[in-house]
Amino acid sequence: MGDVALRRIAAAGLCVAGLSMAGPALARDYCSTRPSLGQSACVLDPGRTAVETALSDWERDDDSDTVLFADTLFRVGLTDRIEAQIAWTPIGVARDRSDGSRTMRTGDLSIGGRIALRNPDGSGLSYGLQPSVTLPVGRDPIGDGDWSASMIAPITYDLNDTLNLQFSPEVAYAADDGGDGHHVVPGATLGLGIALGEAIDLTAEAQWIGATEAAETRAALAVAWQVSGDLILDAGGAAGLNHATPSLRVYGGVSRRF
Repeated sequence: MGDVALRRIAAAGLCVAGLSMAGPALARDYCSTRPSLGQSACVLDPGRTAVETALSDWERDDDSDTVLFADTLFRVGLTDRIEAQIAWTPIGVARDRSDGSRTMRTGDLSIGGRIALRNPDGSGLSYGLQPSVTLPVGRDPIGDGDWSASMIAPITYDLNDTLNLQFSPEVAYAADDGGDGHHVVPGATLGLGIALGEAIDLTAEAQWIGATEAAETRAALAVAWQVSGDLILDAGGAAGLNHATPSLRVYGGVSRRF
């Protein structure tokens, strides 16, 4: 065997060794759906999963208090631009403040996904679609008692390295309170994400849901701490801005990517 052939074999061996040592491509930065009220257009890498859970979510209305435990969103990356989502509330407790009675129920099951139409990692200008259908597996007052559907079109834009503008218009085909039909409910969430450092993000938001005098309007503020590349802890609160909106909501949770 000649010297030229030996050199070619050696070069091929080095290439194979280099590829085996390189390992898989780096994953995208983890962008959790929590804790903001709005949505983002970023999706998980194919084959990656995430579990995002509200450890506790308390909301106070004029005549009741509602606490959700382990309200959880499961996310699975399917392709470079598409992920599947399943959300469920296993335990919810509603307390009637007039007589102190409590009702414990499970919540409904939501099945949907997210389609990134531009920049699936959420960088720069990013936008997409997020359809979902809710199935009435829960019971009143935690569940709605009927099916519903919604479509959100999240848009985010990096103003600079510190500020991120967020807008989530949505429309829902929601169940009537009496269970006799459905009606269309428009809404939108406008937010500003502020990077306070490499690991801390603050999000300020304003949201309205509905097109009548009974439309809900609220302001919210939340903070997220990225403990590691795959683990995020969060806490936040929202205040109702009119009589149709629950007066106060306080929540905290954890997001973990696998």
